Amino acid sequence: MITLIYLVTIGLLLVALGYQLQKNPATMTIGTYGVFIVLSVILLCQHWLNLSPASWQAIRVGSYSIAVLMGIILMLSIAWYSWKKSRRLLVPGIIGGYLISLVLLSPWSLWRLAALWLLFYFVWQFSRFLISSVAYGIVSRSPKVGPLVVLGGGLADGYHVGKIVDARIRAAVLDAQKMTPFPIIVFSGGQGDDQQRSEAEAMREHAVLRYGVPLAQTRLEDQSRNTIQNFRYSAALLDGQPLTFYTSDYHVFRGALIAQTLGISARGRGGVSVWRHRIPAFLREFAGVMSLHKRRQVLFGILWVIVAGLNVIFFS
Repeated sequence: MITLIYLVTIGLLLVALGYQLQKNPATMTIGTYGVFIVLSVILLCQHWLNLSPASWQAIRVGSYSIAVLMGIILMLSIAWYSWKKSRRLLVPGIIGGYLISLVLLSPWSLWRLAALWLLFYFVWQFSRFLISSVAYGIVSRSPKVGPLVVLGGGLADGYHVGKIVDARIRAAVLDAQKMTPFPIIVFSGGQGDDQQRSEAEAMREHAVLRYGVPLAQTRLEDQSRNTIQNFRYSAALLDGQPLTFYTSDYHVFRGALIAQTLGISARGRGGVSVWRHRIPAFLREFAGVMSLHKRRQVLFGILWVIVAGLNVIFFS
């Protein structure tokens, strides 16, 4: 009977996941379904294997330790990303102030409980993000028509296209070569303070000389300084046409979320990146996704500070 309950639960979650992927894959809801599917499968396996209490306890302790470590890393990543991006201390201050208040003012048992819930919150969010990101990449398909938009990602030595951006251009060209007629390709990226020319200009030159992209089928968007501006300015250049954007594989999901937030009809495709870049990049992307709902995260942080204060008032 228990096995049947697990199987039915997993089946219903898979149906809901499939429906959501067809309806709109650019959502963290995908990750929510995925997390519950994984948990249900783990519980089902535990039921089938009939593990001894000692074995099950060892698994729980190991999982608990990994989750705590991940929570610390993710929490610090978000604090660092927030500081690096805006040079504002609000989010890092809330996180740091909360932890300090618990350490200094709360009884150890309450500090341990509250801190663990805070860390598990970040693990929960990262798990949702990771599953959603992977799922989006799996269901992403080559477009049938253009226009295509290649997002800039920095220049090597401030002038040339590096390997990461080359992978984005190559992915766009491979898709474009399947279309007749050859689609319009917009290269989107302004000129940074340490760059000798705009990223858009460098990318177009690279695409024309290395991949034989017809110059007449290219457009430049050379004013943007971040992903939000990439989408806004490119969409304006294309008169609001639905578009397919190309970026690094680890950045596709966040790009899709940003486009959706801006009300732009866009789907993403990713250029393949090497594994050594993906792990730190996924942490950075996770922090970026969390910052898309900054008010929600700040509200959550304030709530935890209030909880810490109540701990002090009623239990010290």
